[in-house]
Amino acid sequence: MKQWQRGLLVLGLVGLLVGMGVHYGAAEDDHWPYPDEDDLAGQPAEHVGDEVFLFGTVTTVDADAGTATIRVEADAGSFSLTVHSFDRTVQPGGVVQVLGELTTERTVDAERVVVVNATGGAEWYKYGVSVIGAIVVLIAFFRYWRVDTDTWTFEVGHDG
Repeated sequence: MKQWQRGLLVLGLVGLLVGMGVHYGAAEDDHWPYPDEDDLAGQPAEHVGDEVFLFGTVTTVDADAGTATIRVEADAGSFSLTVHSFDRTVQPGGVVQVLGELTTERTVDAERVVVVNATGGAEWYKYGVSVIGAIVVLIAFFRYWRVDTDTWTFEVGHDG
């Protein structure tokens, strides 16, 4: 395969990837049945009785009452929601996703609560493990392969 053919193939694949991203961005609103955070921040009264799906950071938990307060981030700023039927163990600072019905402007009756990060530090743990995993993969790859800078191809590094 000649150099210009490889370049043309790469440009075609990049163009396909960009086109798929543009299509996804244009069609996402048509396939998402829930009001987003900006809708709930600006005009929550219009969505009372609707099913919502939100991510939020837990600020307080009342295990005895089965409720929690979460902070939801929107473009216009954050707002708080009270979640009823909250049956998960989460520390303040943890992140949850909530699926349920918006019963008042700032109250959700949860059908399902899923813990994303049980504590605020879990996010850093995930980033750290991902970086270490990427480094291990790169070391393993370049242990057996090398880049030939004359032809810009990968070649077996040694007889192994």
